[in-house]
Amino acid sequence: MTTDYSQVPIIQGAYQLALDTQRLVARFPKNFRFQIGDRLAWMTQDFFEATVKANFIRDAALRWKALDALSAEVFTIRMTVRMAKDLKTISNGQYTEVISRVEDLHKQLTGWTKWTQSKIPRGTGHESHHQPS
Repeated sequence: MTTDYSQVPIIQGAYQLALDTQRLVARFPKNFRFQIGDRLAWMTQDFFEATVKANFIRDAALRWKALDALSAEVFTIRMTVRMAKDLKTISNGQYTEVISRVEDLHKQLTGWTKWTQSKIPRGTGHESHHQPS
């Protein structure tokens, strides 16, 4: 772990996603801003906060569980962004930009999860669990 947590790439990316989402949601039509918009903003904020917290978990098995849960969050964010596009609250260009950031975070999360799983001692029962895709 680094001592300057703001310089960890996945934390930087999660922060930027949350920030960009707040700005994007502010421009949603009023009838969607307080429904899907608020939900999406909270999801990305929660993802950012959970990413920061996961970085502080020293026990590899516990960190792996936290990262595994984050993988589901990435999928939920991805599908909610798609819904926002389908509802025409964001343009195709905005969708592409946000999804690109989400996919980049997913790749980083997958790498971090695999690395963390490799640090779990054999025989703890965690080494045979599925790895998030």
